[in-house]
Amino acid sequence: MARFNVYILEDEIVTQELLKEAVQKLKFNVCGMSSDAETAFKEIKVLQPDIAILDIKVKGAKTGIWLGDQLKIPVIYLTAFSDTTTIKKAISTKAAGYIVKPFKANDLFIALELAVDKIGSVPQVIVKDRNKKIVIQGKDILYAKKEDQYLILYLKDSQKIVRSSITDFLGKINSDSFIQVHRSYVVNLDHLTGFYAKEIIIDNISIPISKSFSKEVKKRIA
Repeated sequence: MARFNVYILEDEIVTQELLKEAVQKLKFNVCGMSSDAETAFKEIKVLQPDIAILDIKVKGAKTGIWLGDQLKIPVIYLTAFSDTTTIKKAISTKAAGYIVKPFKANDLFIALELAVDKIGSVPQVIVKDRNKKIVIQGKDILYAKKEDQYLILYLKDSQKIVRSSITDFLGKINSDSFIQVHRSYVVNLDHLTGFYAKEIIIDNISIPISKSFSKEVKKRIA
């Protein structure tokens, strides 16, 4: 099994340690833990875990559900409460699983497996990097530029080249976040920082919008 990274939000230290131990026994890696949602949000941005286990009611102004609503990774909720209202709030964030405390190892196993299944549907592309193939998640791609028969994928700190047309790329990535704005450009709207009549700003980089795509771009951004 791949070593998926799991982040844990839990404000009861004993439960936090029990969760860590149980997750590791199931061959997952615990990359970080916190007892309040706002700290967890900052750490998750840096650590980039694959899955988050979030206690719904924790210390601080924000709840686990608030945090889950900010994330784009599979979330498993953990709570001592099993009332209908709480469950409905958790479900509204499209969680991968829901575990009631005190948790059982089998329930944790099922929730993690469901989360892994969701990871499989995360937008991604495979590119060759020297002599090996690597997976690039869609969320890490700012935009792509067509150069002859290749696409240059622009990431935050690097670039990758993939042999593909724009049409094939959009089909493989299969995500509403990506849109073609020019015959040579595709952008990830999740990184949008500005929009004008003839250009779109992605992470402070100006990308042209051609006339033939402007109507669709405006429709998606408006």
